[in-house]
Amino acid sequence: MRSTIMSIRRSRLAGAVAVAVLIAVAAGVALVQSARATTLATFSTPGYHAWTVPTGVTAVTFDVYGASGGNVVAVHNGVLTVVSSGGAGGEARARFAVHAGEKFVIAVGGRGGSVTEGAHITGAAGVNGGGFGDDDTGCVGCGSLVSGGGGGASDVRIGGRGNACLLSPAAVPCQSYDRIIVAGGGGGGSDANAGGASGFAGGGVTGGGGVAGGAQEFPGAGGRGNQGFWQGASATRGSGIGGGGGGWFGGGSAGAGGGGSGYINRLSTSGSFPGGSNVGDGKVIITT
Repeated sequence: MRSTIMSIRRSRLAGAVAVAVLIAVAAGVALVQSARATTLATFSTPGYHAWTVPTGVTAVTFDVYGASGGNVVAVHNGVLTVVSSGGAGGEARARFAVHAGEKFVIAVGGRGGSVTEGAHITGAAGVNGGGFGDDDTGCVGCGSLVSGGGGGASDVRIGGRGNACLLSPAAVPCQSYDRIIVAGGGGGGSDANAGGASGFAGGGVTGGGGVAGGAQEFPGAGGRGNQGFWQGASATRGSGIGGGGGGWFGGGSAGAGGGGSGYINRLSTSGSFPGGSNVGDGKVIITT
């Protein structure tokens, strides 16, 4: 009789433990599922795009990648070689409180133009702030020097006073001072006869390249002097040095194209700069 009672108790205990384990597993799965981010939108085409917060969404994470700078290549006996590479685009990631119906402009940076030595073609400026590379065409005594264009920054913009810059197609579009998060573009590569240095990566708090990198309050040094807030430097004629990347402040053009700086607005609830490793055009990924 006693052994029968003990057997029943052990059976009930085992059943209770099994149920508890199942509940714990189910709760864990539910927790993982609730913590899993949902991708709301991905923008990877260079240019400017509008995005509206969907119903039911109260917070989003913007993961923003700047574009890389342009390369310099050479062709010898039919063999293509890379003389210098454009710097990689930076990354910025931050979370913001939002409300349904709120509108943003998503700016995706374009890769800086690559060039071939001796082709007499300017390295194109990347969309959204990249600087032009060097071009020796019409420059007496410059020699045969070319360089890659700077990559454009990627960013997210919101207008003040209730998205004033987005209220109608006729309104003034959101500008660089409306940006709440920025990932810097990489600098363009330099000509072999100018040292052949590869471009520097985009930021981050600062862009790569030392004095050539954009910072939080001023642009990088060198180039034609057109760099500034948002804009990367175009290369000085005859220098063979790459163009600067776009950014919060643009990169300069000294030694190689400097990277543009990144930025995260203090209204974010969290934010970081994971590093500059993006190659190609920029992109912006929006998740819950």
